[in-house]
Amino acid sequence: MRKTFWIILCLACLSLRLSAQQYTGMTGLLHVPSAEMNKEGDARIGVHFINKHQTPDEGISYQEKKYNTFSYYLSITPFSWIELGYTCTLLKQVHSPIYDGHGYEEKDRYFSLKLRPVKEGKWHPAIAIGCNDISDSYSLFNFDNDAVEALFGNYYVTASKHIFWKSEKIGVHIAYRHFVKDYNSKWNGIVGGISYHPSFVRNLRAIAEYTGNEFNIGADYLLWKHLLLQATLQDGKYFSGGVCFQINLF
Repeated sequence: MRKTFWIILCLACLSLRLSAQQYTGMTGLLHVPSAEMNKEGDARIGVHFINKHQTPDEGISYQEKKYNTFSYYLSITPFSWIELGYTCTLLKQVHSPIYDGHGYEEKDRYFSLKLRPVKEGKWHPAIAIGCNDISDSYSLFNFDNDAVEALFGNYYVTASKHIFWKSEKIGVHIAYRHFVKDYNSKWNGIVGGISYHPSFVRNLRAIAEYTGNEFNIGADYLLWKHLLLQATLQDGKYFSGGVCFQINLF
């Protein structure tokens, strides 16, 4: 019965507009996607503070100035090869003549999808493909750069391989990514990073990545088996971070 429910949910989501990674609730590095997946049945719900330096150069601005914002999200891994996410990013009401710039009056809503056709093996990496914030105005083969939506729209292919040395676990991740909007082109091309799970702090994952434009460092830490704490320093100096609750539904 549960399997039937997840199949129906997946098909419903794929009929909607599709949408790395911390701010979306999807598995990945900080800003860069990876081929890692949560366990089958895992679900996440959380909130994330997004520094203005991490947002698109257009679309999230008021009076021609970018601003810090927040996102909240829900993501699920119904099967070991597919992951789905729904994200809302808070926006200021720039289209209202009476809006004074205080508070967030609008939302940018989008879905994310990641498929992993190749699971990691002893001698080969995991391979995944995915897309973020692909709206009704788009298909994967014909993007309209003038559309209003898809502020975070991108698609990617990625590979991940983990190396075990003594008790240490190191992940190597590489991806090719393309953003829909021209103003996000600084993040296009080959990107990647390294993750490190130290044996002396089992629930900690340290991350370093290259986004195509800057180097980011960060970490996440699983507290009490269900509470995931996340932190990023974009370009080594601009903080973004969040917290999410995760649980296995199976």
